[in-house]
Amino acid sequence: MSTDTTPNPEPSEPVEPTAPVEPTGSADPTDPDTAPETAPETAGDAVAAPKPDRKRAWQVGAALLLTLVTGAATAVAVTLPDRTDLPGLATPNDGRYTFPELTLPPLPAGASAPAEYKIKTHAADLRGLLLPLPKGAVGTGPSAAPSATGSASPSASPSPSASESANASVSASASASLPPVAGRWMPCDLDMMLAKDESYGQWLISDACRGAAAQGWTAKDGTRTELRLIHFGSQDEAGHFFSSVNLMPATKDIENSQTDFKGNYAVALGQVNVRLSDAEADGVPTGRIGWVQCGDVVALVQMTNPHGVPSQAFHQVVLLQSSLLV
Repeated sequence: MSTDTTPNPEPSEPVEPTAPVEPTGSADPTDPDTAPETAPETAGDAVAAPKPDRKRAWQVGAALLLTLVTGAATAVAVTLPDRTDLPGLATPNDGRYTFPELTLPPLPAGASAPAEYKIKTHAADLRGLLLPLPKGAVGTGPSAAPSATGSASPSASPSPSASESANASVSASASASLPPVAGRWMPCDLDMMLAKDESYGQWLISDACRGAAAQGWTAKDGTRTELRLIHFGSQDEAGHFFSSVNLMPATKDIENSQTDFKGNYAVALGQVNVRLSDAEADGVPTGRIGWVQCGDVVALVQMTNPHGVPSQAFHQVVLLQSSLLV
């Protein structure tokens, strides 16, 4: 007798496959249960799809805009007046002058320039070695005219030899190629030095002054400049005279002065000594005296102004005058 009570399985009917359910429009794409699956191939194709090059377009546009703006700004800038031409923005004048182009006078036939000598010897027309008048200045005569006879002071006799002066004048007038000179001849006397004490004139005799030239002007600010070039027979004579006049405290235009030990004055060549007047205007000396020796020539630069002599102008004149003697 069989004890198996398991029912016999009946043959099952084949199950028909069901069609895939299409996602409805109400499906939530964020719901993982209802969101439609995306084929990997489709997602890859979407990432690789080219996009418009907007960055390059912006760069090109920005470059064009910058070019236009720069061009317009340049066009406006070139039509604007200079800063110095605008009221209230002009650069203040420090007193320096505007000189014409400096030129040296021609040398006599067979003569050499001072730079070619170990001992600097000047053979050119002494008047042509003076600074010309700066722009806007008015030419003036010497502060004290030299005596007509040349005998007012004990040092009048050693005036530049008459034949020397005459020959220089004749040769200058005879040659049409010679440029006009800046200064004029003066006798070697006390007046030429602008000195008060006649004892100073003795140095001109003892050191054998050979000739002298003068130049003078008054600038727009009222500063009066006097230039003197004194020619000696040798560098030693010029050096002795230079050492002596450095002790001269006063001139016909400056009551008293002191050596400027603190100042730093540039010269193209040689040595320089500067004196400042005791009188001042708002802390600025009303007179400045500069003595410069270059070889056989000693130069005097004197500048006076009751309102004060600009320091920059004095430095400029001393440097430029010395540069013509090199």
